[in-house]
Amino acid sequence: MEKLDNILVKILYYICAFLMLQMAVVVTAQVISRYVFGSPFTWTEELGRYTFVWVSFLGMAVAIKHGSHIALDILVKKLNGVSKKALMLLNNALILVFAGVLTFSGWKLVELGSRQDSPSLGLPMEYVYLVMPVSGILLFYFMISETVLLFKGKGENV
Repeated sequence: MEKLDNILVKILYYICAFLMLQMAVVVTAQVISRYVFGSPFTWTEELGRYTFVWVSFLGMAVAIKHGSHIALDILVKKLNGVSKKALMLLNNALILVFAGVLTFSGWKLVELGSRQDSPSLGLPMEYVYLVMPVSGILLFYFMISETVLLFKGKGENV
C-alpha cells in the first residue's frame, strides 16, 4: 500500500507542477496581452481559474497524505498511547466522511456540468467539476492508507 501511495503522490506532484506552470504561462499571457497590446485574450482568465481549482483540489489530497494541512495539535501533543490513537482515528473518520461527501456531491455536480459549457473556452463544465470526485476518491484512499498505518503503529505522530 505504501508503494502505491508513493507512486500516486509522485504522479500528483507532476500533475500539479504542470498545472502550475500552465497557470503561470496563461496568467503571464493575460497580463502581456492586456497591458502591452491593450487587448486581453478572452480565454486566459477562465483557463487560469479552472487550472487553479484543479491544483488546489489535487494539492489538498497530497497535503492530507503528508499531514501538511494546518492543524490544532495542542490536544494531540498532550495525549499519548490509546487516547492519542483514538483521537487520530476520530480525525481520520471525519476526513473520510468529508471525502465521501466531496465525492458524491462532486459527482452530482459533474452530471449537472455535462449540460453546461464555459463562456469563453466552450469547455464542458463537467471537466472542470470532475476534480471534486477525483480529489474526493484520492482523499478517501489516502485516509484509508493512513488509518491502516495507524493501526500498524506506523501512522503519523503515534
